[in-house]
Amino acid sequence: MKKVLCIGELLIDFFTTHTEISIIEAKTFEKQAGGAPANVAATIAMLGGQAYFCGKVGNDAFGHFLKQTLEQAGVHTDQLIMDPSAPTTLAFVSRQKDGERDFIFNRGADELLCIEDLNLQQLMISDMYHFGSATALLSEPFSKTYEQLMQTMLMQDYFISFDPNYRADLWKHDTEQFIRKCEPFIEAANFIKMSDEELLLFARTDNFEQAIEWLTQLNDKTIAITQGASGTMVIQNRQITTVPAFPVNSVDTTGAGDAFVGAVLYQLSKYEDTNLSFNEWVTVIEFANRAASKVCEKVGAIESLSSLKELQ
Repeated sequence: MKKVLCIGELLIDFFTTHTEISIIEAKTFEKQAGGAPANVAATIAMLGGQAYFCGKVGNDAFGHFLKQTLEQAGVHTDQLIMDPSAPTTLAFVSRQKDGERDFIFNRGADELLCIEDLNLQQLMISDMYHFGSATALLSEPFSKTYEQLMQTMLMQDYFISFDPNYRADLWKHDTEQFIRKCEPFIEAANFIKMSDEELLLFARTDNFEQAIEWLTQLNDKTIAITQGASGTMVIQNRQITTVPAFPVNSVDTTGAGDAFVGAVLYQLSKYEDTNLSFNEWVTVIEFANRAASKVCEKVGAIESLSSLKELQ
């Protein structure tokens, strides 16, 4: 089984304990572990894969809680940096009636990850690398570190996965900067997961059919377009199909996309050769849809993950 390294942010999500209220109205919050690539790593480990995480947290109570949470899920944390001079990043999250979320971020240690912090020789023991972060590309030094690591993995011809995780409120609607920073990752990646919104942004069009045509020009990649209850569109070498979603009574969508990516990478890690046929990819996506749907039935990201036995 291949080793998968997920690189990016690890943070605390504070969820309002009552649904259908704004953060302004909320008085009580519940602490949960979060961060897109950390959720992916935890999914892989919970399913029985070999998952590693690289990122930075504060050397504080929140940081130690996050390290402990990943380790309890089965994730290797040798490359998790504990920064004594910066606090752990915090996000406050309100849950709306339909399960969608609203965020307020207090940025901390995660954005301070530098290439000098890392043991590159130790990082290179993995076989597959996932880049997927709502915050990694926002500012330096983290964005520079992210790009340097991606280029290193690309030169070594490793399998690269990318999930752009666009958040309009974080980017202040500066979509051009977001697109520009994501383009090298899209070019480098073997597997890309996007939402409908992200696809239209990258294709620079409001026409979905035109956006799909743009995607089909990306050769030697497999792209999954997640469409919620409508399922997941899979595109590979101009072959296209939609894999149906599993019915779900959505309570909280936090981490569903990350669980989807983690389930994809877990399955790929079991293949000796990751050059799957289109039909094999459809099977992989069916399983990933199931994993994502289960997360929506509970509150939180890592805490909502299912084991392989539960999914089966």
